[in-house]
This record gives sequence, structure tokens and C-alpha cells, in this order.
Amino acid sequence: MKKPPFSYKICSKPFKYFEISSPREGRIPCYSCCPTILPKETGDLAKQDFQDVWNSESYQEIRQSMVDGSFKFCRYDLCPEIQSDNLLDVGALEESKGDGDILKAIERGILKVDSQPDEINLSYDPVCNLACPSCRKDFITTNSEADDLLMNRITDQILGQDLSQTKLIVCSSGDPFVSQHFRRLLFELDGSKNEGLRIQLMTNGLMFNRQAWERMHKIHKNIVMSCISIDAATSGTYAITRKGGNWDTLHKNLAFISGLRLRGELPFLRLDFVVQDHNFREIPAFVEMGKKYGVDQVFFQKVANWGTYSPEEYKKRCIYDEEHPDFKEFYKIITDPILRDDIVNPGNFGHWIGPVKKSHRFNLKNAIYHSFRKRIRWMKRRITE
Repeated sequence: MKKPPFSYKICSKPFKYFEISSPREGRIPCYSCCPTILPKETGDLAKQDFQDVWNSESYQEIRQSMVDGSFKFCRYDLCPEIQSDNLLDVGALEESKGDGDILKAIERGILKVDSQPDEINLSYDPVCNLACPSCRKDFITTNSEADDLLMNRITDQILGQDLSQTKLIVCSSGDPFVSQHFRRLLFELDGSKNEGLRIQLMTNGLMFNRQAWERMHKIHKNIVMSCISIDAATSGTYAITRKGGNWDTLHKNLAFISGLRLRGELPFLRLDFVVQDHNFREIPAFVEMGKKYGVDQVFFQKVANWGTYSPEEYKKRCIYDEEHPDFKEFYKIITDPILRDDIVNPGNFGHWIGPVKKSHRFNLKNAIYHSFRKRIRWMKRRITE
């Protein structure tokens, strides 16, 4: 029998990750991964409580697809873990590293997870000060009254629950410093009351300035990472990829944020770049810009269609498609030696750039141990049947 594509691999995301998307016609859809990569919904927070969604039938089906190696709900071409060969080897799993729920699913077929999500991505407010063509067709500066009520309810729940040992990602749907809901969250959260709380900021950087930083004083020690989406290395291209942005303001704020990183007040700083036909020639210059600001990583990902492009337009944007008329020029750039620099995170271009996380690789000792445990449990079940 032919083995599934990833029979010796596992993705931990549906065992540890919970994404709350923006309201749609009174619904609040949730996901176990980025919906462009894994579009299957896991539940509706407008009708279900958090725990019901976390162990919903859909979540369990997705977890099963990881256990059986089929990954049947995933977009292989857009997944950075698949494209960079960074999926966990089953033999590398360890309970001491927090892999207990995955091991229960593999060894005993238990797909319900007792622990809370390790990561919660707060993507429920699309309000932003930009109208990037890769994200939306026009500016979204307000929500309907009904949607705002739903978002207020979610924000209340988050502020009222124990966030100890939780990572909050704020946010990948709009900008956290523009959204009234996310500003409230960032300015009201008290890290001292949530031991182990970690926060990852996802922002375009235009409103991440000294004033915003000072208003977040109660969570300074909880912010573990900041990702600044830019998609350009020149002002002309930035005007195309980041409609409504201000190049000078961006660099002023980057200098401030870089200073936070240099002083150790911000543990990790990343610059993000969505690769498309408009900007691919600036990839090497973007790496250099990252070095200039002393960032830890520059991150590259393929442009996705969030419903903003017609099929014909999207085909033009996909410079990485081998049938694109400029693909040969793109390939020469994406394989440039500068992209082998340690600062580069290849995202879903790993099949051209690399590297592989060694901690995810096969561990013979662990593999034998887990195989032995699985066989013992199987024998016990047979005896009791």
C-alpha cells in the first residue's frame, strides 16, 4: 500500500493553535491554522463557547489528518512548514516538550485535547489604516455596529480569562494600533496578572511609535516578538504594495523599534515581505534593509488570494509560478546567495532557499521509545477486549 505523503511527519498546529477570524454575517469563524493554508473552519464563536470549538468535530478531523499523514485539508504549496521541510518528525516528539496531546493522538487515537491552546491568533478585526491590494480591495476603517458588538464580546472574554502560558498573536487581519478592540486589549492587559503570557505583535509599523509603546507599559515584558509588514525596499514600490502608507513615517518608526531591539526591550524583531510581481526585484535590498535595522529575521511568503484578485489578476501576481513570463528572472533572485544569510526566514520559499530546523529532525531514541509505548498500549487493549 502506498504511504501517505507525510506518513512519518506531524504538524503540531491543530493541537496547539486557535485562530479567531473576523465576523461574517453574524458568525465568528475559527480556524486551526492560517485559513489560506488550511481553509476548513473549526467552529463559530458566535454560537459556541471557546472549549466547544477547541474540541469540535472539525478540529478532531484536522488533527486526524495530521496523525494519518494525509494532511488532506492543507494547501501544500502555501504552507511554510511543508515547503521548508520543517514538519516535525514523529520520532522527535517528547512529552517533556509539550507534545503529550500529539502523542495521545498518535498512540491512542485520542483527538480531544485537554490542554488549552498554546497560541491564540486574534484576527477578528480587519480595521486598518492601509488598503494593501494583496489583502483587501479598499480601506476598511470601521465595522458595522453588530460586528463591533461581537468583537467587544470577544475582547471582554480575552481580558477576563487566565492567559498564563498563552501566546497571543495580535493581529494578522488589520493593524492592532488602528483597531479600537486591539488597542483596548494592548493598553489594558496586565502582564503581571498573567504569568507566562507572551504577545506577538503583527503590524505595518506606521502607528508603532514611542507613544504607543508607552501606553503598552503593562505588557512590555510580555511582548516576545514584533513583525513589521512592509513588502518593499523602495518608496515607489511601497506606494503600490502598501496603499495609504507613508515611507518616511515607516522608517522613523523602524528606527525607534530597532532601538527597542538593540536595548533588549524587544526580544525579537522581524520584517515581513509578501512576494509578488510588483516587488520581487527588491528581495535582496529588503535583506539589506533588515540588516540595517538590526532585525533578527526577514520573512518571505507567497502572495495569496484573499478574494481581492480575479483569477487573471492573481496569476499576474504569482511571480513564483514557473509559467509566469518573468519567472526566470525571479528564480535568479530567489536563489541569490544573499538569501542564504542567517537573517533570512524563507517562509514558503524553503524549497528554493532552505534551511531546516534541526530540532525537528528524526531522533532514533525517541522513535524507538514511542514505538515501544504504542505496542504496550496495543497489547493492553487486546488483553482487555
